[in-house]
Amino acid sequence: MNDDELITLLRSEPGRSDPLDPATVISGARRRRRARMVGAGAVASFAVAVAAGAGVVLGGNQTHEVPIGPPAVASTPPPPVLTPSARFTFRNTRPPIGTVPAKGEVPMAEHLSFATKGTQWAVISRVPGEPAYEPFGWRRTVGNTNLGDGTAMGIQSAGGVSSSVFRSSRVSTVVYTRGREAWYGKVNRLATIPGWVAVWADLTTAEEPGGQVSVFAYAADGTLIAQFPGGGQPPLVR
Repeated sequence: MNDDELITLLRSEPGRSDPLDPATVISGARRRRRARMVGAGAVASFAVAVAAGAGVVLGGNQTHEVPIGPPAVASTPPPPVLTPSARFTFRNTRPPIGTVPAKGEVPMAEHLSFATKGTQWAVISRVPGEPAYEPFGWRRTVGNTNLGDGTAMGIQSAGGVSSSVFRSSRVSTVVYTRGREAWYGKVNRLATIPGWVAVWADLTTAEEPGGQVSVFAYAADGTLIAQFPGGGQPPLVR
């Protein structure tokens, strides 16, 4: 009903001794309509606010999802970084970890290579003009009662190159020391002997007089997991 129809109805209503003033009635009706509109808008705004907090916005007859980012996850701190001890002078940088294939040989230094045969290994010397030979012979690993479980480290040297073969799935970094000099060893996984590694370093770059050679093996998290012989000063520190 519009305003003109309301005026006509009020003026023609029978039985009223005090007809209402159309202007007053229309003004009140308009105020009531505005109040209803404001109240409906407030309720709709509240519904949108509540729905938005849950990740959904209601608008008209449609529902819209609001993307919500993933919850914050605490980052894992990186493993501690090992740094060279001030007691030692390092003669090389840390080489990447390699693999000795099931067939073939891997060079260790000039005229020296490392090879495996089944669960046996050997350092092979090939000096020009001389027959090839194995300075330590073919050494057994698995089932060798002399080695125990194979985790104990040792050192063998040929032509100024020190090497170690032992069982460890955790080793990541190996360092050889002599006097106050140190060398990072080349760590190699043995393809034919799972869980075993061969490590070597060329100590012919030494600038100080010779002395006892020691070896230290570290895990990726910086833990010193083995050394030979015992009691030496670790060349890497956290």
